[in-house]
Amino acid sequence: MNVLLRHVSLAGQIGQYAIAISGERIVWVGPDHAAPSWQSAATRVIDGGGMLALPGLTDYHFHLHNGARALGVLRLEDAQSVADLQARLAAYAAAHPHLPWLIGRGWRYRLFAGGLAPDRRLLDAVAPDRPVLLTAFDGHTAWANTAALQIAGILNGAETGNPLSTVVLGADGLASGELREAPAMDLVRRCIPPPTEAELRDLLRRALRELAALGLTGIHNMDGDEAQRTRYRELAAAGELTLRIRLPLSVAPGTDPAQITAWAADARRHLHPFVQTDAVKLFVDGVVEAKTALMLAPYADGSGECGVANYDPAEFAELITCADAAGLQVCVHAIGDGGVRQTLDAFAAAQRANGRRDARHRVEHAEIVDPADLPRFAALGAIASVQPVHVDFGMDQQNPWWRLVGPQRHRSGFPWRDLLQAGAPMALGSDWPVADPNPLRGMQVACTRGKLDLSPLESDFPDQRLTVAEALAGYTTWAAYAGFRERELGRLEAGYLADLILLDRDITTGPPDHITAARVMVTMVGGEVVFER
Repeated sequence: MNVLLRHVSLAGQIGQYAIAISGERIVWVGPDHAAPSWQSAATRVIDGGGMLALPGLTDYHFHLHNGARALGVLRLEDAQSVADLQARLAAYAAAHPHLPWLIGRGWRYRLFAGGLAPDRRLLDAVAPDRPVLLTAFDGHTAWANTAALQIAGILNGAETGNPLSTVVLGADGLASGELREAPAMDLVRRCIPPPTEAELRDLLRRALRELAALGLTGIHNMDGDEAQRTRYRELAAAGELTLRIRLPLSVAPGTDPAQITAWAADARRHLHPFVQTDAVKLFVDGVVEAKTALMLAPYADGSGECGVANYDPAEFAELITCADAAGLQVCVHAIGDGGVRQTLDAFAAAQRANGRRDARHRVEHAEIVDPADLPRFAALGAIASVQPVHVDFGMDQQNPWWRLVGPQRHRSGFPWRDLLQAGAPMALGSDWPVADPNPLRGMQVACTRGKLDLSPLESDFPDQRLTVAEALAGYTTWAAYAGFRERELGRLEAGYLADLILLDRDITTGPPDHITAARVMVTMVGGEVVFER
């Protein structure tokens, strides 16, 4: 199919332009007055009416499976207090009397700033007769009621076999209801009846529609497994994927290196423009709020704790070296400055063992980076994968992050400008469903640091804000580079894939604190319109 976009504006250009598309690729970009020569009777003409044409936006850190499932549960992001959460849970239970489990997601740690903790009895008070599991917004802590803990057989406490993970005990010696990190949460989650494949695919289709309306034409999905790999390949073969997915497969402690080598061979056999699987994902640590992020110095609460690494350092380096030798890109969740350093050390070990190559390994989040480690990103060719919207809760003084990181390290938090100035490649994402998936929101926060005005930031913090051009690059050209697709994605140029969006206003010339006022009017992927307002 041939498509001709007419009367569109281009970022940084004066006048009106046109874009000719043949099949899945752009074949011409030029002044609108020359557009008729690219038009035939079979051409679909879309009049942009002066709207801004941009390359399609790619979210560099995403959880499509978890996000889609979250669309079907109780949403708690807006809960303002424990009492508010209890009221929402009670109303949800009353509205869904036949659900065997009450599942929710999104509560914020700031609910417990006054000294409360996620206690099972607070949930029992409003939902005593059915099991309840409520996951925090970041997915690293869950809150269960007594019924759920009894069904899981862990009311009397349990060992997870993982030093990063904890079933928190109360003063009575029983499980309090707070579950930190996946191994502890999985003790309860494995008891929950999973959705059927048909239900899951319906949720995925709903999610894809919502993401297309946000202008997302690609995601890097950070919780991949073989079931998702099969599912996305099948959806792509059926023509149902409306965005491109890069799917690193998850490597846990104890993973057989032979499995990683097999995944690499599978990725080479199944090359597909919509589903890439030539990457792996590891978690070196957790999150600050649960004190599971690995820090170089103790948390600022006087506990003396520094967090715990998820892996033995030797095994961690060995798995990364194996993946690197197999030609896979390595993505590592590293939030604490200790986790970032251990990750960079492992990348260096892989480079020493295998030789230097264009690996583009990634540090996911890089939330707190010791200044001594900033230049190591560029030296190792490592990409900083950052999620701007995370600063909303990181810099919230009612959130435990602020207190636990402490004033000596505040200035090392979310160091976007420092990373860029040190030469680190960077790409941007949201971490949905942890944060808002709207890429325009991500850009605005990247440019404003979450402030409601553009005045200078407080003296305690260096100005880490990005320019609008840099924020846009983080979702386009930088994201394409980070996914090894810079020769076919991220630009509006002849020969590139026709992944693009039209916005109703030019976000590159207005004030950055108004970026989210723009609306996506058209989203195209591979020359096909997947959303039209």
